[in-house]
Amino acid sequence: MKVSLLSLGCKVNQSEFFEVESVLRKRGTGIVDLDQKPDFCVINTCSVTGKSDYQSRQLIRRAAASGAKVIVTGCYSELNLEAVLKMKGVVHVIRNAKKDSIINILNENSSSISLSQDTQKRSRFPVKIQDGCDYSCSYCLIPAARGRSRSIPPEELIKKIDDAVSTGYREVVLTGIHIGLYGLDLAPKMPLIRLLNEIFEKTAIYRLRISSLEVTELDERLLYFMKSGRLCPHLHIPLQSGDDRILSLMKRPYKVKEFREKVLFFSDQIPDLGLGTDVIVGFPGEGEGEFENTSALLKELPFTYMHVFPYSDRPGTRASLMPIKVPPQEKKARAARLREIALEKKAAFLASLHGREEELLIEEAAPGVVSGTTGNYVKALARVPETVSKGNIVRIRFEGQEKGIALAKPLN
Repeated sequence: MKVSLLSLGCKVNQSEFFEVESVLRKRGTGIVDLDQKPDFCVINTCSVTGKSDYQSRQLIRRAAASGAKVIVTGCYSELNLEAVLKMKGVVHVIRNAKKDSIINILNENSSSISLSQDTQKRSRFPVKIQDGCDYSCSYCLIPAARGRSRSIPPEELIKKIDDAVSTGYREVVLTGIHIGLYGLDLAPKMPLIRLLNEIFEKTAIYRLRISSLEVTELDERLLYFMKSGRLCPHLHIPLQSGDDRILSLMKRPYKVKEFREKVLFFSDQIPDLGLGTDVIVGFPGEGEGEFENTSALLKELPFTYMHVFPYSDRPGTRASLMPIKVPPQEKKARAARLREIALEKKAAFLASLHGREEELLIEEAAPGVVSGTTGNYVKALARVPETVSKGNIVRIRFEGQEKGIALAKPLN
């Protein structure tokens, strides 16, 4: 049997399908591209924006046109169950809470297995530590699609990380819909900082990376782990808006002053910290003044990369009922202005790294050249005298940049 696995959206979706792919490969299932005529195509959809909805529908149609039997899961199908079931070629829709049944539907045994070396197709090992979200941001449908926060038991996570280490992975990425809520639903409670300590005490993972954290969830004890070298010096902290009135309309639980102070404190403590953020432009009620406040804050803070999203109206959210909508062309123009700032910030950060040394995890390897990601989330290209295998870590020295990619020289 041949199966195609296609995933849109967040790192959680990617992590979920990574586990499915690992099990299928271990059992000898052929994982193929859509143009290779799969028997089944499993699609993990996304609904974070209107564009994501459109991309999900298009992908389902493309899969059906290939002749494959289409199995659909993810947030778009969760929120549009009946409509997806009616789409041509769709034979199953799997609820988010039942994604582990995909293996059964593909007529495979669903028992847990460890990874073997021949299943390793990626350099970083993603581990989903929780699902769902207890927040109620006025623009977001994800809590409706994913439910309330639910944590994976720590012993299960430790086992997965041990499996990753034994397979040869050097980096594990902890993912979730809202990982800052990890462990608050467990008995006894185990907040994220305690989970990190458990991982470092009980596993031999070389380096660990955490995905997005809210600014209110930044714990100063993270600094200790970063300075130890095992936790990557990289934080992704969503801003969404740099204006207090818009943050209030968004139902975000912080103000600009708190955000600024926390970000500056962490960046002062960790040299060359990789610091990312998300920004929504054109939220209902955002005038030129509010936009300029956001623009000014982004210029001020030491972000090394940014994800800029024009506001997408999501029916069923409180934001969709708000008056004073920003015209589409204005949203597009504002997004373009912020992306220019993002390019400038990234170029300045890469320039500041010139002559510095870092460790590069190899993600792509070809004769004479490798590319990968550093601990502080810099994408780098290095010319090497001999082939270096994917998944290895080499020490590099930054020497320049080209089109947003760091250029480096290997030191070992």
